Amino acid sequence: MLKLPVLDIVRHEDAEDSMVEKTKAWLEHEGKERDPRVHASDLLDPRKAYWNRQKKEPMTKAMAGNFMVGKVLHAFFATLMNKKKGMDLTDTDVGGTFDKELGISYSNDHQEGNIPYEYKTSRALNEQTNRDLSSYLEQLCIYMAAKKSLVGRLVVLRLMGKNKEKGYGTHPQYRAYEIMWTKKALADYRKQIIATRKLLETALKSKKPKDIKMLELCRDWKCSKTSCGHWEACRPETRYGVAKWER
Repeated sequence: MLKLPVLDIVRHEDAEDSMVEKTKAWLEHEGKERDPRVHASDLLDPRKAYWNRQKKEPMTKAMAGNFMVGKVLHAFFATLMNKKKGMDLTDTDVGGTFDKELGISYSNDHQEGNIPYEYKTSRALNEQTNRDLSSYLEQLCIYMAAKKSLVGRLVVLRLMGKNKEKGYGTHPQYRAYEIMWTKKALADYRKQIIATRKLLETALKSKKPKDIKMLELCRDWKCSKTSCGHWEACRPETRYGVAKWER
């Protein structure tokens, strides 16, 4: 083992800030080619999608870091599954396909035959339950509905999976799941997609408070004074002014 000499180590916060700004600029540039029509991801939290169309939410340090890691890992997955020689960092969420019946654009991560894949990453230390996977499956089910497929596949890269073999600590681990549903469930989900898309389009067109309030409130962890840049504009009913949400 090499013995280090006495070193002066000083944290360079200006350099960190510069890297964050460069990351933000890169991510914002990549998102410019996004299909302007309603996208599959807009349906996950349509209220937030509405406000994002009115005024772009400022990108925080946390958002920049999470988006950057997600984008790079998606590129890795695409390279791995498609047996490419080099990583393609082109935006994977721009809406490359438009479904006329559903009225949405979408970009599934990968496809084998008619089976769509969704790639996700997780920083959870504990093994995820089926309930924990639900937020991942919402988008995969949109792809399955668009492809009219009874089967979909979810691949999760657990970045900090606990080491269950010899040793200790954590290491990245794959988890793969096959998702199946009935023809009726597929048909019902397609109806949900169309209904949600119509509500969002109505709100985007009218901009009336009554139409905006028809859009379901965002999931808890996305909705609070400190976690959403649209808090004051949205003023979510039953949450705005309540201590739990004003944190």
